[in-house]
Amino acid sequence: MRRINILIVLALLGAITLSSCGRQKTQTNDNTSSKTPVTKLEPEDTKDAVPGDWVIKQEMADAEKLMPTVTNDASATDIYELIFDALLRLNRETYELEGNIAKSLPVISDDHLTYTFDLKENVKFSDGRPLTGEDIIFTMKTIKIPFVDAQALRNYFDDVKNVELVDGNKYKVKFTMSRPYFRAIYSLGDMRITPKHILDPRNETDKFTFEDLANAQKSLDPKKYPEMQKYADFFNSQEVARDPKYVIGSGPYKLEKWATGQAITIARNENYWDQGKVPNYANKIVFKIIQDQNAAVVAAKNKEIDYMFVIQPADFFENVKNPEQFNIKKALVLEPTYVYIAWNNERPLFKDKKVRWALSYAVDRQNIIDKLLFSAAVPIQSHIFYKSKFLNDKLPSIDYNMEKAKQLLEEAGWKDSDGDGIRDKVVDGKKMDFKFTFVNNNNPKRKKVMLIVIESLKQLGIQADLQEYEWSVFLDKTKKHDYDACYAAWQLNVTPDDPYQIWHSSQTIAEGSNWISYKNPEADKLLEENRITFDDVKRKEILDKWQQMIYDDQPVTFLWSETSRYFYSDRFKNTRWYSYPSSGLLNEWWTPKNMQRYQ
Repeated sequence: MRRINILIVLALLGAITLSSCGRQKTQTNDNTSSKTPVTKLEPEDTKDAVPGDWVIKQEMADAEKLMPTVTNDASATDIYELIFDALLRLNRETYELEGNIAKSLPVISDDHLTYTFDLKENVKFSDGRPLTGEDIIFTMKTIKIPFVDAQALRNYFDDVKNVELVDGNKYKVKFTMSRPYFRAIYSLGDMRITPKHILDPRNETDKFTFEDLANAQKSLDPKKYPEMQKYADFFNSQEVARDPKYVIGSGPYKLEKWATGQAITIARNENYWDQGKVPNYANKIVFKIIQDQNAAVVAAKNKEIDYMFVIQPADFFENVKNPEQFNIKKALVLEPTYVYIAWNNERPLFKDKKVRWALSYAVDRQNIIDKLLFSAAVPIQSHIFYKSKFLNDKLPSIDYNMEKAKQLLEEAGWKDSDGDGIRDKVVDGKKMDFKFTFVNNNNPKRKKVMLIVIESLKQLGIQADLQEYEWSVFLDKTKKHDYDACYAAWQLNVTPDDPYQIWHSSQTIAEGSNWISYKNPEADKLLEENRITFDDVKRKEILDKWQQMIYDDQPVTFLWSETSRYFYSDRFKNTRWYSYPSSGLLNEWWTPKNMQRYQ
């Protein structure tokens, strides 16, 4: 009998990149306590490794779009990061930045206002066309066009004033900032480069200077900028974000086929410029949509899928105790993520922080962790990852306390005046019952958590219902702030933390990630100060104050950080798991020739 390896990664950092409501997902190791990001599994001899085979990975939901500029969906991110390359890459052994499309780290001016990158001259897009500085300028322009659906990404480039070729050299690019930003090197380095010759063959974006783009951002009036709006309409279209003739990058894979609601298939990019770096990449990776987790587990047992994530705790810990009989291995990976209950702060019910505090006291986190998550989670009180050195560890834990919850509701004026068992209050001259609806996507674990919370709220005289939607509808409703409350998750990164994306009031509009509608001018000031502070000690002081402010306001109910659970086929050799990104490094994995299923 084979020994089943339960692989645990403990060396983690806390910092935000790009993500969204369900599993929201955007580089130094300033937060790490260790430089051991990978499992200690000894790699197997790779002398017999040969390219080939496919990897079939289960996805719970279809991607929204695959154009990196206009998607904030974590499911999509996992795919497009294999299609579109960036200027720099993160070494997952050391968590240090290194060259990728760029030859090396940029030359940074002493005042942190210019970043100059020398580009490799052998980088090609998957259609064989060379990648140059013109593509980088184009990519930044599309991000900066205010009518392009790039709000979640745009906030990381607010301070980019100009991008230009140096002395006309198409392989030397200089970014100029309007002010310093401590995270600029990470944002610039992680920008996924899109092809100008494919997405702007008529050079329409050449008409827009960066000054024009800045003025349009201030105005936000499409009537004043009709050409920008016209181009944005094209760029925002579903066709551009889904069609293989547009979804073209310089990464190791290219989009082959997208069968909506069924599967997304990416194939090895034979024009990939760095073939020697990834000799064992699979020929294809199929992201197969199986929404029902029970069906996904059955598919894994039947060898219909090779790799699945978001396994229900009961399946991982109890129902599949002997995975070797199904040729399955397990991986338990601690990642920098957290989950929370989002209260739409625009809704009258949730505007009073006493109410929000009452709701937080009504959630028995530890009981849920013990019973549903098999104790594989840690209660949290903050956005900052609990292993980060930037965590404010002086925030008191919010323990389950129904008496305190009732007291706060009474103080907020919510009483059962008519004896029907539901609290009510006169708001704007009208009687309002304390009733609302949780929205959820089709995730059984989330549903179980919400049902427990709903039952607890019932004891307080609060009626909460649950409405489930398909992922795309759920995502659309949260983006548009068309909901009362929902169970949500945020996936962090191992780069220095900038909570601006999800918490600054400017991000409540359009495609911004502050879809809880939290607005606090003092908190905004701290986030703005954090952006221009390069000293870690000072940033720690700023973020401590900010975390205290969020804690006091309770705009959301922070729940826990939990380990991620994976099943994967034992035909894969040399498997290792990383805390970030949240999957095994697929170029390390390989399948012996006699065990390959697909050619």
